[in-house]
Amino acid sequence: MLFRSGCGAGHANLTSITVSPQTATAASVQGQVGYTATGYFANGKSRELSQVDGLSWKTSPTSDGTVAATIGSTGEATCSAPGTITVTATAPENLQFTVNNGVQNTSTMVSGTASLTCQ
Repeated sequence: MLFRSGCGAGHANLTSITVSPQTATAASVQGQVGYTATGYFANGKSRELSQVDGLSWKTSPTSDGTVAATIGSTGEATCSAPGTITVTATAPENLQFTVNNGVQNTSTMVSGTASLTCQ
């Protein structure tokens, strides 16, 4: 069974992603910040992206390699140690998301970043 949604074939491609808030600070132990990703398209339109669009989230370690925060699939970051990290949202350029048939979206990936300081 094939399910498609978002801006798949025949629609404007995703050109950039902005992550909000761009900078945030939270407590270093279980402090949380909710992030959103806004997609900007070749036709000049924009909208908030979600998992249905193939959106994924990740956090980078701090400059000394500490994992200061983790982020869930809905953009909720939770601090676990002091440090400053980069939060990245990534989605496929064509936003075609296919479920239950084992086929992966192989279009170019588009990313946007923000900064989180865990204190």
